Amino acid sequence: MCNDGAGVEERAVQALYGCWRDLYLAVYNMYDMTDDSWEPAGKFDACNVAKPFAKVVNSWFLVGYCLSDNYSQQWHSTEDYVSSISCYDNRFHGPFYTRFIQYNGSRPADSEVRRTAARDRTNLHCPCFNIGHTFDSPSLRAATVLHESWHHWQYEHSFDPSHPLCDNGNECDWYYFHGVGRFDFGVMNTWDTDPQHFAFHSPYQVMVEFLGDLAESSTAETPAVVRQMARSAGNSVLDQKFKNAVRYRIGDPRPW
Repeated sequence: MCNDGAGVEERAVQALYGCWRDLYLAVYNMYDMTDDSWEPAGKFDACNVAKPFAKVVNSWFLVGYCLSDNYSQQWHSTEDYVSSISCYDNRFHGPFYTRFIQYNGSRPADSEVRRTAARDRTNLHCPCFNIGHTFDSPSLRAATVLHESWHHWQYEHSFDPSHPLCDNGNECDWYYFHGVGRFDFGVMNTWDTDPQHFAFHSPYQVMVEFLGDLAESSTAETPAVVRQMARSAGNSVLDQKFKNAVRYRIGDPRPW
């Protein structure tokens, strides 16, 4: 199993809601964590934030409850992000479920699509939960879940769900620049490939835009450690995970 434990950010997020039964039942259903792989990972100890199951609930809380929905500043709305990570068949993607599997590599998560005679799924690995690991952060874990949901979006809309490789041989994406006002609330799932008004998202771009919103457009109750971690993690993604140079950094004035 993973190396269990809960850091400062993890405990600060859970302190916002405590042991909220309705929340963990909602996350269990909305993110379809019914797979029995969650049983040894804290499924029956749903408020123990040292365990993977409760850590997923923690991250979902950030997506669903910690954005201010500041229309003039935010990249995308809470509803856009929540619908994207939902397992249900919706405007973003077809149905999938979420599996926990122990994994000894460095990859925190992956998505499986094109499964013959089986539902698609997202797999969350131990790097998302190992105490002290870079990805053992409710904000970065939430962004990772969004990243994986966008692979399901790509597949649903007949785009290649694989990543290109950067010059260093690591997977990355293209960053498709757009201003804050380009995607109205509720239309994050749309795209336009006309070169005259091109509008598109890649998985790492969705990830970093959420981290930017969490860092800069979160609710007043959101702990400072969450905003700080979101900014740091998002800027690290901007530095390392795009084939094209991205001059914008979280903390700079938002591009319009």
